[in-house]
Formats: sequence, C-alpha cells, structure tokens
Amino acid sequence: MVSKAPTKSARQAQGMKTLALFYLILVAASVFLVHSPLYGPAVSYVLFYMVVAVLVTLSVATIMLPQTQFSAGFTGGLCLTYAAMLSLAIFFSGGSSSELYLLLVPLLFCAALHGSRGVGVATLVGTLFFFFLAVLPDLLGGGTDAVSTPVLLFRLGLLLSLGLLALFATSRLSGRGALEHESVPQPEDGGATLLRRAEREIQAHRGVPVAVVLIDPGADVEDVDLLLERVRARVAPPVLLGEESIFGFVVSGGEREVESAARRSLAAASSLGATETRAGAAFYPRDARSAKELLSAAGLALEAAFEIDSPSAIVLSGRAGGQSYRAAR
Repeated sequence: MVSKAPTKSARQAQGMKTLALFYLILVAASVFLVHSPLYGPAVSYVLFYMVVAVLVTLSVATIMLPQTQFSAGFTGGLCLTYAAMLSLAIFFSGGSSSELYLLLVPLLFCAALHGSRGVGVATLVGTLFFFFLAVLPDLLGGGTDAVSTPVLLFRLGLLLSLGLLALFATSRLSGRGALEHESVPQPEDGGATLLRRAEREIQAHRGVPVAVVLIDPGADVEDVDLLLERVRARVAPPVLLGEESIFGFVVSGGEREVESAARRSLAAASSLGATETRAGAAFYPRDARSAKELLSAAGLALEAAFEIDSPSAIVLSGRAGGQSYRAAR
C-alpha cells in the first residue's frame, strides 16, 4: 500500500483545525479561571458567557469545515474574527487587568500554520488593534482595576514580538519550500507523467475517444494546490506541468464530455480568483495517431485559446488542423 503525502492546502487546513481545537480547550480553561477565587479583576459574566458561546461555535464550525475551504482570504478573516472575539473576552473579564490576554498568543502563529505571510500580517495587525480597543477604556478612564501603562506596553510589546517571530518563521519555511520546489524538474516530469497517462488511457479505452485537456488558470489564482485538489475531486487527476500554473489531465469521451470537464476546471479556477483562464483539448484518434502527438495537439489548442478575445475560453482541436472555438461562460 502506497501512502500519499499531504498537500500544502491539506497541511494548512489541518493546522487551522488544530488551532480551533486548542482554542476550545483554552476557552473552557478560561471559564474556570474567571470563577477562581484567585482571579481579581471584575468580570461581566453574562456578556463574557455570550462571547464564550461565539468562540465555541466558531471553533466547532472551523473543525467541521472541509479542507478546501481554507484559502488565504478565508483564513485571514477567520483569524481576525478570533482576534475580535478574544479581545471582547478580555474586555469583559477585566479589560487592561485581565489575564486572558495570553489567549491571543496562539493566534499570532496563524501565519506559520497557514504558510502565508499575508495572513500573518493581517492577524498581527488585527490582534494588536483589537487588544488596544479592549484596554482603551481603562487607559482613558483610569479604572480602579486598571494596570499601569508600562504593564500594558509590555503586553503589547510581547504580542508584537511574538507576531514578528511567527512572520520570520513563516518566511524561512516559505523560502525553504521554494528552494525544494525549484530543485525538482517539474516541466519534464509533468509532461512525461501526462504522456504516460494518455498512453494508458488509449490502451484501456480502445474504440473510445481519449482527450488530453490543458488548463492555464492565469497568474491571479490564489492557491494552485487547492485548485488541483478541486479538479481532482470534480473532474480528473491533474498533472502540474511546471510552467507557471499550467496543468493537464486525461479524460475519455466525446466533445460534450471533454468540454464539460474543461468548463468545470475553469470554474474551479475562477472561484479561486482567476480572471484570465484558458483551456485547450485534443482527441485521439481524431487529432493524433499517438499519445505524444495528442499532447502536442492539445498544446496547440491551448495556444489558440489565447487568441480569443474573452476572459475565459476553450479550444477543442479539430481534424486536419482545424479548431472548434468556444468562449467559456
């Protein structure tokens, strides 16, 4: 049995789910803490319980979400929601004197868990902003339980330092991953893999048309790994060709089935922010006599797709060098 290594988006989703489970435990511990006789600051229990209910609901929902949901934009919004709710918990459990400010610390490592510098920056800025709002009334009013300004500056500095540390760790991990990716000859391996798949399909489906479909989702797609997972789940196993984000797959069937597969792939790319998408397809034995010729014909069809004045287009290669042009809507 061959085990399959988890993809980048799967690791990102698992990291966020682990963080949500961790917060379930921390929130439960916080409830016990604020009821402890040793906890000094005044607590607005009703409002605090309402915030706890929201945090529990948010954590459970995060754990139950599919891994395809955790794009960079969604994860950033999720982290900011956590920052806002945790800051409210701090405000209702004593404000500047609350010891629950430590709940914000795990959130700062969202960047390292997701592997996105943008998520890390948004989380750090949001965490500092919401924490500042939570302690601002005490700074302005000087409540009886308010701690001194140096203590608040120390807490802000601690959160800032840990956030910058998480960003630094994310940058190092991203750089190492990029070097490892560059050391693998992606274009040749991808093309050879797609060629072998086409050969196997041709041998397995004699008398049935076999098509190679090439997809160019453009440079605006947010997460190529997530796009490949969606295409694998909805269409066919894709092969990344290493030329930016171009990938291909092999399907059997007529023009209607192949065009439907191409449309679903372009729709998946558009759902991840792609604005200029193209697809090219060629058929065996109509357009080629071998798997190698089939791959070349699909490449020519993809090039022809860029000649169509449309944000998204599909070109199906035709007999004797002709092509069938479709604008994908």
